[in-house]
Amino acid sequence: MLLQYGIGMSVYAMMGLSFLPLIFVFVIFALFLHGFKIRYGLVAILLGLLSLIPIVIIQSIVRNLPIFTSTTLVSALITVMIFNGFIEESVKMLFLRLLPHKRTSFPVFFSMTLMVGLALGCFETVIYLFSGFHEIELRTVTAVVMHCLCAALSGVFVWTWRNPVVTAEGKKKHFFQPYVWAVILHGSYNFFAGFSGFYRWFSVVTIILTALECRIWFQKFMNVNNGEPVLGIESSDLT
Repeated sequence: MLLQYGIGMSVYAMMGLSFLPLIFVFVIFALFLHGFKIRYGLVAILLGLLSLIPIVIIQSIVRNLPIFTSTTLVSALITVMIFNGFIEESVKMLFLRLLPHKRTSFPVFFSMTLMVGLALGCFETVIYLFSGFHEIELRTVTAVVMHCLCAALSGVFVWTWRNPVVTAEGKKKHFFQPYVWAVILHGSYNFFAGFSGFYRWFSVVTIILTALECRIWFQKFMNVNNGEPVLGIESSDLT
């Protein structure tokens, strides 16, 4: 009885620890980010949690296709690119479109996308915890960060869809590249994380590359009208 009680308490403690990064980031944004409102954070967390539902449903439907049952290295790469890259990032991107955006500055919107990915990653960690996923400590540290950063990249695409850049010819331009990078980098992370030994460290490299890509796109849009959601900016300002 005492052993079962101790195990139960440790599981609940791990659940609480899984959501600590989300709580910490929420508090930091609420206290120090100008224009960030508590309701923005709550909406972002809710969307992050809800986005996991269609992800699981879609993945369970396509999981039994022949290409996903093969054990070759090529099929493994295709699987992670579709499952973890395309499906997860596409669903997240669609849910990001539901974030509040009117009279919202780019930094605030960017922070909300980070919280969506963070909420999804933390909730996913809890699921892995109950399912007995191996190496849960590594998963908690790296996968949550990857979800967070990839959501931010997809969020940049969503931002440009609502606030397109105007080219010199007067045409509105949307930047699709951040979403593509999110798909590729997320798939690459899961591919290398599935290895053991030296090759697993390449998953850490993908996280670093994703962070750098986020920084590049964030700076590009912060340099345009101080991140305010207005049209009329030149595409040359983003090169």
